[in-house]
Amino acid sequence: MNDRFRAPDETADLERKRLQYLATLFDEPTISRLRRLEVRPGWCCLDIGAGSGSVARALAALVAPDGEVLATDVDDRFVEADDAHLEFRVHDVTSEGLPADTFDLAHARNVLHAVGDRETAVRMMVDATKPGGLVVVEDPDWSVFDDQPLPPHFAKLHRASQDAYAATGVYDKNMGGKLPRLLASAGLVDIEAEGTVFMMHGGTPSMEWYVLGLERSLKDIVDAGVVDAATADAALAEVRDRDCHLLSPLRVTAWGRKRR
Repeated sequence: MNDRFRAPDETADLERKRLQYLATLFDEPTISRLRRLEVRPGWCCLDIGAGSGSVARALAALVAPDGEVLATDVDDRFVEADDAHLEFRVHDVTSEGLPADTFDLAHARNVLHAVGDRETAVRMMVDATKPGGLVVVEDPDWSVFDDQPLPPHFAKLHRASQDAYAATGVYDKNMGGKLPRLLASAGLVDIEAEGTVFMMHGGTPSMEWYVLGLERSLKDIVDAGVVDAATADAALAEVRDRDCHLLSPLRVTAWGRKRR
């Protein structure tokens, strides 16, 4: 759910698997979109919230042989920065500066919905981008997912978990739909956006990228009394059933250019 919360060590294997599923599902659409935006050899790129580093490695291949990629995240346990064109740095985009006017592209996926000061995060990305450079952000909007019949136990777990994260004052489950306005308020121009949904099938990566996030947080959710253990177990069983099919959240990508 919250892609930027650091996973406790005891759930690190679940988080590593979840990141693999995210890469399987979303890397190809992300990289295809960046190709359409004409990311090319020689570019200097920034990837915020790198996770496992899969997007950053794909970007490094796009900008080779003369380009470079800086990948950052608050958690360094899952990234594999093994490319000559790729540097990884532990970094918090809401509080730590970046080199000014340096990058042809600044990209963040599944970051802004889970940071408390998203306006500062976007401003940091814009400041780091060269005049005329691209800022591309991707985040979910759960309104499509929520506006469908859900298995009964899973519905309780999903809604209670979303409410618990929202109560922190940080998490915004419908951030995706707000991305264009956020980019406009940061002074970007030529703003565009697109969104996609897909079918999530029980027991497959298309569902597990979300279910593993719930499972990773399950002990805390039960201990906090958000749901009881029996409901939580029944919920996971419902959405791991091969007969369970749900529409995904709307995945929104928005982009704009820094004024020259």
